[in-house]
Amino acid sequence: MKKVIPVAIICLLIFWISRIFSINQYPPACTVYNIGDTVDCGDLELHFAGSDLDDPDVFKERFGIEYDNDFGEYKVIWICIDVTSRSDADIEWDDVFSFLECGFESQVWGSVMSPEIDMQINRLNSESLAPGATQSIWFAAPVNKVCFKDSSWEKIDAYQYYYVLSLSPVKTEVRLEA
Repeated sequence: MKKVIPVAIICLLIFWISRIFSINQYPPACTVYNIGDTVDCGDLELHFAGSDLDDPDVFKERFGIEYDNDFGEYKVIWICIDVTSRSDADIEWDDVFSFLECGFESQVWGSVMSPEIDMQINRLNSESLAPGATQSIWFAAPVNKVCFKDSSWEKIDAYQYYYVLSLSPVKTEVRLEA
């Protein structure tokens, strides 16, 4: 009996260590796309058309909208996704947006897209996405200086940014050209 307990403890310890090792050896993959890629998503085909990190004046000139940020100095990050319907029936815009909208992230920052900006920059051509139709959809978010240390804000243009489409079951993100 005295030998059984230490053997059982050693077996449990080996099992526990091997379990931790096997789980961490192959972490879930992250699918990363680039600007210019086209992806088949069942009823939708997504083409990641463009992105940038704009100063407020450039953003205002590009989109022709007024955006007042209450947090002081900022930039605006955006992505354009061309969505094409491959379905035989109309797809409601709520379904398209719920599939696409998530948020932006970098190594030091993350934010959801801004509904206030998105409502102003998206001009939908119809009530729903018709079969075979293509529509450009824009997502944007302010990048506020208050979220960064001064030294990080000075390097704001040097960071790699991503637009995250999905977190489950596998994280899917688009590498932005910002």
